[in-house]
Amino acid sequence: VTVYETASSGSSFDGTRYRIWKEQSFDSALRSPEGALWGHTYRLRLGLSAPLDEMMGWTQDFGEVKRLFDPLYRELDHQPLHDKVPAGTTLALLDWVLARTRPLLPTLDRLDLYDTPGSGKIWTLPITGPVR
Repeated sequence: VTVYETASSGSSFDGTRYRIWKEQSFDSALRSPEGALWGHTYRLRLGLSAPLDEMMGWTQDFGEVKRLFDPLYRELDHQPLHDKVPAGTTLALLDWVLARTRPLLPTLDRLDLYDTPGSGKIWTLPITGPVR
């Protein structure tokens, strides 16, 4: 296994598949089921896995991942999310992000969403449907 990482992205090769990850943070507010409004600085990590593109020499360009995800990022950053995510939980937000990210990034195989350091939710393949 070979791993290369920076503070906001990384890649690894296990001898068969290449994996990359791209991390971004965003600030948003949610409303709890009890009605309380609170905000977090969320940390979102997108994990993608694909065979090596022989022409490019890598699996997917980090800049391309960021560009494809940018419209969704704009919906998240410094926005109230309680209209989009009425359940008001990190799990519900992860489901919402996942439903919108999979069509943009078909090689997505992992999504990590942390509402505080060390506390969050993780989705990985082969799970289908809502995360539980």
